[in-house]
Amino acid sequence: MYHFRFITLNDLKEIDYFGNFPSNQFNWIYNWFSVFEKVENNVLGYNKKAFIVAAYKDDQLAAVVPLVKLYRIYFKVVKIEFLEFMGQQWSSLGNDILKFDDLEECFSSELISWIKTNIKFHFIFFKYLPESSVLANKYRLLHYAGAPFVRVDKYSSYEEFSDAVYARKFREDLRRTLRKIKKESFEIEVGFEEINEAGLTEIRRIAKTKERDGKSFLYGDAEKEQFHLKMYEIFPSQVVFVKFNQQVVAYATSIDWNGVRIGIDAAFDRDYRRYGVGIHCVDSIIQNSFKDGKQKISFGMGLDSYKFQFTDQVDRYFMCYDYKFRLKSLLALPYFLYCLKKEEQQVIKNLQNINGNGRI
Repeated sequence: MYHFRFITLNDLKEIDYFGNFPSNQFNWIYNWFSVFEKVENNVLGYNKKAFIVAAYKDDQLAAVVPLVKLYRIYFKVVKIEFLEFMGQQWSSLGNDILKFDDLEECFSSELISWIKTNIKFHFIFFKYLPESSVLANKYRLLHYAGAPFVRVDKYSSYEEFSDAVYARKFREDLRRTLRKIKKESFEIEVGFEEINEAGLTEIRRIAKTKERDGKSFLYGDAEKEQFHLKMYEIFPSQVVFVKFNQQVVAYATSIDWNGVRIGIDAAFDRDYRRYGVGIHCVDSIIQNSFKDGKQKISFGMGLDSYKFQFTDQVDRYFMCYDYKFRLKSLLALPYFLYCLKKEEQQVIKNLQNINGNGRI
């Protein structure tokens, strides 16, 4: 039998541990809360409060669960209280219970029972879980997200990888656009640099052109930019710039963690779309990952179709939910179940389209 108690973020700082994901690390969690605690909207939530739960077995620390309680507003007036992993609301690269020992099958049930007794809420939503999460002992895990990746250490060289994975048409697209670049007298240059203020000026300029395609401009949000900059400080990070005649036309940022290179942010100047600068930028990251001896390169959360020009592999992430027997919970439950079912069906459809065989 386990026993539980609340600890603070400062207590978590003193615990020596290694989580399954970079977004499980203390510095990530701490920076996320310090940046977004006071940011209030219906995505990040309102009135956020940290609830860090420590689990003990025979007086030994067995697990830690970093949670945040918040509320969101529905139909303009209805406030629903949620309990979630801290950081899953934006930028997560994976979440799970932090384990310090093997957990018994009863752990999840005892944890949730204690949480329901000690925290007031309507719904629990745990998102971006691995399939191996101990929470699968209690809940059915629903398909929620995916992160395409390349297993670099599976291949002896970039050439072997590209021959095995890149479709013939995609290899021709790379060659065709490269010929077009040279034909129109552009000198193409690819460079890898540390992220500094000069580089950020170029990153912001290129990222701004995303708005032409109806996409959001991350660097127009002060808190999101601040969190990204903190992330680049915590982990070894770099930016690749693709330049035409010394002018930056595409970029991609990444962090390194536990032998994995993880793509964080990328964009290309829409004025140069016809030259395929975006795909040349990503292809350069893959080539460089082989040179640097990385085990794996992840393209980050999101099943965007362009990512699967570079790979046919994807890490799958899941979610689960629970609720308290309160009036608002019971009234809102049919709506949330409808949304969850619809969301899972879309993720499964995306995964089936990727595999091309109707199976996941």
